Amino acid sequence: MSTPILLSCQFGAAYGGVQHSLLDLVKHLDRRRFQPMVLCAPEGGISELVVREQALVRTVGSGQFWRYSHKHPFGTCVDVTTVARAIVQLARTEGVRLVHAFDGMVFFAATLAQQQCQDLRVIWLDSGFNLYRYHFRLVMRWCFPRAARVAAVSHIRVQQLLAEGLDPVKAAVMPLGTDFHLRKLAPASLDSSPDALRIGIVGRLVPIKNFELFLRAAQLVAARHPHVQFVIVGGQGLFPAEIAYHRSLLRLVDELGLRERVAFHEPVEDIAPLLNTFDVLACTSHLETFGRTLIEAMALSKPVVATAVGAIPEVVKDGETGFLVAPPRDKNDAASFAARLNQLIEDPALRAQMGRRGYERVLQHFDVRTVARRWEQMYAELLAT
Repeated sequence: MSTPILLSCQFGAAYGGVQHSLLDLVKHLDRRRFQPMVLCAPEGGISELVVREQALVRTVGSGQFWRYSHKHPFGTCVDVTTVARAIVQLARTEGVRLVHAFDGMVFFAATLAQQQCQDLRVIWLDSGFNLYRYHFRLVMRWCFPRAARVAAVSHIRVQQLLAEGLDPVKAAVMPLGTDFHLRKLAPASLDSSPDALRIGIVGRLVPIKNFELFLRAAQLVAARHPHVQFVIVGGQGLFPAEIAYHRSLLRLVDELGLRERVAFHEPVEDIAPLLNTFDVLACTSHLETFGRTLIEAMALSKPVVATAVGAIPEVVKDGETGFLVAPPRDKNDAASFAARLNQLIEDPALRAQMGRRGYERVLQHFDVRTVARRWEQMYAELLAT
């Protein structure tokens, strides 16, 4: 009989890499050994996707991560308590002994639940990047000694957690994985010419993704290569400042004379077919904790041009699977980024070579099946103690 593992995430309103990571384990855990159960908010679409994978799901909480702050103490306390009680109930009725939390709110709630269920093991996969407010960092330090493991998706993030007081014995690096190289892809419908060369970028339309750099680089590339099209895949942010940012990007497209060269696409559940139409993936972020889209593109043999920030240098090998570019000091300076894009546009053999090496790197380090086996090994070790 397989052992139940509770996977939980409350950040349902912002579907992205964290939620995809949870679903990867739902899909790829060996169910002869471990039975995934998912505890999530009723909104956000995670529950439907879990059911589609024929896994158990329980819904609780609000999924509105902006509530989990000192500005909303009542909502925070109610939601944390509600999730903690649900975990206790599942431990007592379903025999759950291990909770794998995919966000900080659930990490806190599971640690509280542990106070009533002493044999409960708690794992947190942290996908943050030293951006937490002080009040949550205090909570995190309280949770650290009570956790069985705290994993991060990159070495650089683990070092930050150690500086926050995490015991090195409990720390682990667990990169994200992808299964895009395992899929049979249906063709994506596109508005532009099928002969166009496409440079794409993927991400929520929020300032930290620095889409301005992408658009300014696109202007420089477009002037040199009339056949190149640019694709932005991403949804509008949730807050007023993020909505205003989206509008500013639309204005910038017009100011740069790119209306006929830039296409915006809403995010889709399965981005693989659309990503497969790109010839190069760009990533212009100010900061990335990992960059899931990078490995997804590499899995499809696409070269990458990215800013050398955060954990990106742990994912993309400069000069091998793509190019890393130093973040520009001047927000209007996109020449270095454009130069690397031009180099790949003008050298099809180099694109193919980097794409092939990226694919090989995914097979070696980021294959979702390998990642799932590593999690299974951790589960087994913790449950044996």
